[in-house]
Amino acid sequence: MKKSNEANEKESGFSTIFYDLFRSLKLTIFLLILLAILSIIGTLIAQNANPLEYIQRYGIGLYEVLNFFNLFDMYHSWWFSTILLLLMVNLVTCSLHRFPGVWRQVSHQPSTDGLEDSMLKALPYVEKVRAPSQAGAKLEEDVRSNLKKWFRNTRRMETESGVTLYSEKGRFSRLGVYITHSSLLIILIGGILGSLFGFRGHVQILEGETVNQVFLRIKDQEVPKPINFSVRCDDFNVTYYDLPGRKEKHVKEYTSLITILDNGKEVLKESVRVNHPLHYKGLAFYQSNYGAIHDITLGIQWVGKKEKAVFKVIEGATVPVPNTNNFIRVLKAEHEVHNFGEGVQVVLFKPNQEPRPFWLLKAFPKFDEQRKDEFILTFEGFTEKEYTGLSVTKDPGVWVVWIGCGLMIFGLIVSFFFSHQRVWVRIPKGSGGEIVLAGSVNKNRVGFEKSFGQLVERVRKKS
Repeated sequence: MKKSNEANEKESGFSTIFYDLFRSLKLTIFLLILLAILSIIGTLIAQNANPLEYIQRYGIGLYEVLNFFNLFDMYHSWWFSTILLLLMVNLVTCSLHRFPGVWRQVSHQPSTDGLEDSMLKALPYVEKVRAPSQAGAKLEEDVRSNLKKWFRNTRRMETESGVTLYSEKGRFSRLGVYITHSSLLIILIGGILGSLFGFRGHVQILEGETVNQVFLRIKDQEVPKPINFSVRCDDFNVTYYDLPGRKEKHVKEYTSLITILDNGKEVLKESVRVNHPLHYKGLAFYQSNYGAIHDITLGIQWVGKKEKAVFKVIEGATVPVPNTNNFIRVLKAEHEVHNFGEGVQVVLFKPNQEPRPFWLLKAFPKFDEQRKDEFILTFEGFTEKEYTGLSVTKDPGVWVVWIGCGLMIFGLIVSFFFSHQRVWVRIPKGSGGEIVLAGSVNKNRVGFEKSFGQLVERVRKKS
């Protein structure tokens, strides 16, 4: 029996420790600061970029460390969702801990005994005015009319010694902080929904081409994701600023004419511009970039052999090098590379070696010999095809977040611009005596003091 009691006490002790931890304001501040720092990191480190870009920027060693902690897709990581869940639990626990006391104040009804002398010591605002020699219904009606100018719902309580008029407003303003807490929970829930069930991808569509899938960057790979309709690029246009006297062109706007086909039928046609997306079935298509895709032909020749093989690579794609366990990725193709003519920048991936980019030049087929490898790569040429680049997002939690933001604005208005104000006016029966005015407010004391002072002055003039 003694051991059972000790176990229960230990379990109760752990529960109390965890409860005290999660209702701590310090934990709230810590989590908010942590989220702010992580958001800054997520801004400084480009999210869901090409792994080769990360390797070029940070090096292979730092890249592996950052990738291990999933800092390249941090907003979809398990630890970021865990921090959001901890903040939600913290907000709920803090609210539940303080809510009963606040609710008692909201639902509390004044005593039917009126304004007692014992209450005056606890009320912060108390004023006494000498009552006129003939106090009665006329004075009570004057006080009631004055109360209506600033307060409402006047309640009359009669005792043997006098009549107490009680009025209040803004009782439910005490719940403003809980409305704000609820809005934060809704926003966090919307963020988690978007993190778990949403995605951000991209697609490049050649003019006149139709696609039915987008590409998501997951870890180090471009993963295709089918969509249940097709997207066609009917036209793509770029307009430039007319700058007299300048040869270089500056892009003013680029627009894609996009058609949505569902079950083989055209259901929507719309121009997509920067910051003017197309929406269909929960997906948003944003104009993000444009350019030309190069279909590149590379050659490979083994050292000491005359035979030469050719293979094709789409710009940005990674393909195996023929007859090897190596892979090659074409980063970009240029019409002019430092006045040496056409060239392509490639990256060769070899087992247990750090990948490094290098150039291949069409006019210099032996340029790759300087690598001193067992084979020589050559650039044979390319064909160019223009494309429009669209960012594709799905965020099922976005409307939840907007609802939370609206509720937060309402909660902040209630919290900062309304207050729970209470006023008691005790009028003595018969002639002589004192009129006692008392009041209390939970915030905005300056505003209440002004209203209460004006009430006192009006009562004093009437007496």
